[in-house]
Amino acid sequence: MLQIPQADIPDAESSVQGAMHTELQVIRAERDRLRCELVDIRAELTDHRELQSELAQTRARIVSQDREIAHLSTTLDRARARAHRISHP
Repeated sequence: MLQIPQADIPDAESSVQGAMHTELQVIRAERDRLRCELVDIRAELTDHRELQSELAQTRARIVSQDREIAHLSTTLDRARARAHRISHP
């Protein structure tokens, strides 16, 4: 059986505790980094949703304006036809 001198046991425990402390610091740093990344991703997602909403509103406005243009074009065509009939009976 391997005998470890008593004087080396506290050093070994201290070394293990130091390694565990270092690993814990690394884990905490990674956790903090991931939290920051999550905040950034949530902000990007909010921006994306707002842009999607604006895009939908803009598309609806374009459809409405296209309808209005079509209506005005029809009205103009009728007025021209009427003017043509009046000037060329």
